[in-house]
Amino acid sequence: MQAGLVAAGAVAAGLVAHTVVDARELKAGKETLLSKQRAVAVTLGAEWYPLRDGLESYVLDAAKPYAGDRVEPQARNGDFRTQPGLYLRMRLAEANSVQSIRETAATAKKDGFAACLLREPNERGVRGEIDGGAFAEQPWNLGQAYAATRILTDQWAQDVRDADEDMRLRVFVEQYDKAVRDEIPLAVDLTARAQFFLLVLDEDSSDAAALADGGPITEATLQLVGHEARVHLFDLKSRKEILRLRRSGEARVIQAGERAVTDEETRDAMQRQANNCALARSVEAMLAAKATGGG
Repeated sequence: MQAGLVAAGAVAAGLVAHTVVDARELKAGKETLLSKQRAVAVTLGAEWYPLRDGLESYVLDAAKPYAGDRVEPQARNGDFRTQPGLYLRMRLAEANSVQSIRETAATAKKDGFAACLLREPNERGVRGEIDGGAFAEQPWNLGQAYAATRILTDQWAQDVRDADEDMRLRVFVEQYDKAVRDEIPLAVDLTARAQFFLLVLDEDSSDAAALADGGPITEATLQLVGHEARVHLFDLKSRKEILRLRRSGEARVIQAGERAVTDEETRDAMQRQANNCALARSVEAMLAAKATGGG
């Protein structure tokens, strides 16, 4: 019995020692990763933060009480439609603070409005697919930049501190390595080369609220119904707003042929695409009218 107790005590002591060593290694690993993250925030972050802050200031200004339509000559010629740029679309109700903009933009998608208004080849966008990552690079979906630079946020650093096991820490290490190697340099480069920033703020509507059926109104829900949308275009070199329009886009989808689409998700994608292209056409009509001296 005494020998058994001694053996059990040795095993328990070994387990305690192993746990202590693991805890120390986990703590050291987190400290090393956070030290690297702080270094990146000083280097790459120094390039990203001013770009991000400037874009967020445009969004906050655009979300203020609407100041009326505005079309500058620079927008009338339509050159921006073939230039590299940035795109962001979100609900007006979510553009009320820097934190809200960052949280919403990180998951923002590029929709059919950009595909119909601009001149870059964008076949999947024309079909109404709402997956921004699948679309043509121009304009670049700003949500991708926020996602790429997530490791620079305080929340990511806090998540690292809260990691309670080695496997979880390894996930953060992989995120860091990928972001520093590929994602952040690309985000900074594309954002810095952009000539314009195209912003769409969707105003909530009673029709969207009815579709939500008591739940929260989402961007995808809004795009299914007619509603007022604010379209803003900013020249990033002169730092001026060159286009501001408030329009509503709504269209009816009429299916032709023997086989009608019955899948609800596909029908919704078709309706969103029709509405978004209708919104794009209304913007085009205003640009054409201004360019020819119309109203």
